[in-house]
Amino acid sequence: MASLTIKNTALILASMIAGGVISVGIYTYYSSAKITAETGLTSQKEDRKVLFWYDPMYPNTRFDKPGKSPFMDMDLIPKYADEETASVSATGVRIDPTQTQNLGLKTEPVRRGPLHYAQTFPANVSYNEYQFVIVQARSAGFIEKVYPLTVGDKVKQGAPLIDLTIPDWVEAQSEYLLLRETGGSATQVEGILERLRLAGMPEADIQRLISTRKIQTRFTLKAPIDGVITAFDLRTGMNISKDNVVAKIQGMDPVWVSASVPESIAWLIKDASQFTITVPAWPDKPFTISKWSILPSVDATTRTLQIRLQVDNPDEALKPGMNAYLQLKTQSEPMLLIPSKALIDTGTEQRVITVDNDGRFVPKQVTVFHDSQGLTAIRSGLTEGEKVVSSGLFLIDSEANISGALDRMRAQNSGAQDAAAMPAQATHSH
Repeated sequence: MASLTIKNTALILASMIAGGVISVGIYTYYSSAKITAETGLTSQKEDRKVLFWYDPMYPNTRFDKPGKSPFMDMDLIPKYADEETASVSATGVRIDPTQTQNLGLKTEPVRRGPLHYAQTFPANVSYNEYQFVIVQARSAGFIEKVYPLTVGDKVKQGAPLIDLTIPDWVEAQSEYLLLRETGGSATQVEGILERLRLAGMPEADIQRLISTRKIQTRFTLKAPIDGVITAFDLRTGMNISKDNVVAKIQGMDPVWVSASVPESIAWLIKDASQFTITVPAWPDKPFTISKWSILPSVDATTRTLQIRLQVDNPDEALKPGMNAYLQLKTQSEPMLLIPSKALIDTGTEQRVITVDNDGRFVPKQVTVFHDSQGLTAIRSGLTEGEKVVSSGLFLIDSEANISGALDRMRAQNSGAQDAAAMPAQATHSH
């Protein structure tokens, strides 16, 4: 019995010793593995070369040491050299697809089509200066009667303005009748009549003299056109000289409608069908444009062109001085178009972010022609069918800037320009 107890005790002690040895071995193994792993990670981290630190909200500013961003309350992010090698190709950058998906990145193809332009410009109605007459007696005399008219009155063609007596006209009539009675030559007779015309005697009074052979001493000056009196200040009993203005009359049909438009859209204006005129006084009334022209000078202050339209006004609904609106609707010839929101304009250059066949985001410098209604026409830098980033492009642009893709783009453009200039310089040197 005692020997059995001693054997059991020995087995228990042996088991305990073996377990301890095994535990010590396992602990030693895992401790060694952990130290090795931590050392490897630290070594790997220390081996990564940091190019610079940056604030992702202000990627163009680079820092040479870590710390807090001076712009935002956040830590600066390191840019490692191996990230540069992994994410940047010769022409563009790669960005994690999950990140671009979360930001709702969208692309649209460069397409060819017309650029539509529609805009409304303030305008004003004015007299038609082609229908402007000045009525003068052209000979000295005195006024017998002034008809009840004043500035602003409308007159019809042939309406009487004033009655007056002109001594020179009376004397010339006497000479005419004397030549007729004494057998003067046809040349002499016609010469007297021509002198009366040049002196301003109305043609109707000259014809009356020929038909009646009676001297007239009182003459009536009449309105030569339909229009509005803009100057009229004579009174009954006044003497009148040959230089006095009897009346100024301006026509009301047609009138002019003038508007200032940017000089940059002059190339889009082709014919009168592109214009529509509206006036607040007659919001539903259509108006017919009979002629139009772009005046030859540009306003040096506003850099605008003056467009003048000749508008039919038979019912005189358009009054000089009225406010009006000129609506221009037109379109260009087909050209390369991109969404305007895809364009990045820094003030010194204009660029877009394109996507190549390998999924790289490539910045490209472009030359803009014009923009309208959310579309921008591109003169150079893109080809039809290329994909441009239209949403989330500032993330891509920032990454391209951080990664140096923009610098490479500028270097390529500069090299191309230098190469193009070399033949010209060589030719010049010869």
